[in-house]
Amino acid sequence: MKKKLLSSFLLFALLILLVSCQSSISVDRLASDKDIDLSGDWNDTDIRIAASSLVEDSLRSPWIDQFRMRKMKNPVVIVGTFLNRSSEHIDTSIIAKRYEIELINSGKVDMVADVAFRATVRDEREGQQYFASESTAKALGKEIGADFLLQGSVRTNLDQVSGKSVRTYYITAELIDIETNKKVWVGEETIKKMVKQSKYKF
Repeated sequence: MKKKLLSSFLLFALLILLVSCQSSISVDRLASDKDIDLSGDWNDTDIRIAASSLVEDSLRSPWIDQFRMRKMKNPVVIVGTFLNRSSEHIDTSIIAKRYEIELINSGKVDMVADVAFRATVRDEREGQQYFASESTAKALGKEIGADFLLQGSVRTNLDQVSGKSVRTYYITAELIDIETNKKVWVGEETIKKMVKQSKYKF
């Protein structure tokens, strides 16, 4: 009887322990422009700061006005590759897309589909030659050729000692004249963070 009672008690205690050990999830919705740094790693705030700063710098540069005066139209830009040369995992495509959005919204630059989407558009246009009506099928050979290629990179430098580290991010972008290979604009945004981490946890 005592063994049975003891077994029941242990089973009950184990059940309570299991229930108490279950993790709970809490979700708080935040404003998309709220600055939050949890680890000190590259985050969405860094992307926003870098993209906005580089776009502002490129739009102030004389290359746009010089092109518009010469050609009497907006320059056409295609997004190339943003390389991650940092020590962290950084999705550089987000930087490129934010840059592209801000350039288009400025109204001073026209953009054409980048490599990732261009193949899809071409497949659709080719398919229309066979399956769409003659009056609605889009003609081949009508693409707008880009005047400039946008590309860039992200690099980092880390200096650390005794639970403190300084992380510096160098975000570089450049515009290249596709016809001549001439760089018409180069910009760099630097983001520096001091990260302090306690050595002991209690």
